[in-house]
Amino acid sequence: MSVSRLLKTMMAGAALLAAPMAASAQEDDQGGWHVATKVPPIGPGDRIHGPVRADISVIVWLDPECPYCKQFGTTAETAIDNARGKANLAVRLFPLPFHGPNAMFASLSALCVGEQGGDPAYYRYLDGWLARTATNGAGLPAEPGQGGDPAIALATAAGARDTAALASCTAAPATAERLNEEMRGAQRAGLAGTPSIAVRNNLSGRTIMVDGAVGADDLEAAIAYMGKQSAL
Repeated sequence: MSVSRLLKTMMAGAALLAAPMAASAQEDDQGGWHVATKVPPIGPGDRIHGPVRADISVIVWLDPECPYCKQFGTTAETAIDNARGKANLAVRLFPLPFHGPNAMFASLSALCVGEQGGDPAYYRYLDGWLARTATNGAGLPAEPGQGGDPAIALATAAGARDTAALASCTAAPATAERLNEEMRGAQRAGLAGTPSIAVRNNLSGRTIMVDGAVGADDLEAAIAYMGKQSAL
């Protein structure tokens, strides 16, 4: 299957998955952190920043073309680094159909960069994409004085240097299914927008969640709060 055909198919499926989420966003007028009971814990398919095992996990869903995700940037990674081994992070993907094929392509290619270059490459690629895009489906701009595909250049710099394997992986139905499963998980968790951030105590299973680009202080306070919620 060609990349363009795959993206069209994925966008059609994403529209169906995102429709309930959009409705929830319109109905949710309370905002703020709330208890979440259906957020899947970090598992083998997640790309992790920080220690593989930790008492606290931060789980973020984002769209690489979402302006609020760009605003959120590396906030979660910084919070994990400041937690000094007590927390880890998994960033999951939910490209919204109204952000067009660039959001879908960025998500698929991020999975493939991570598969080829490991978890650090995945985060370098996503961070680089968010830093460069003008968002809302704009994609990556051409680098001044450089030819070629800016996505390939970013992937190579992130650590995925086999461009043929990267292209094959991005167009593979198996990669599309991986992304679809992350999106279905987001739907089950009750996402009301991107970014959505969950903080989970892995000892008790208790989880809180918020929609929107919270600040570093807010996220670090949530991590500290959930660190005290181990007792059932």
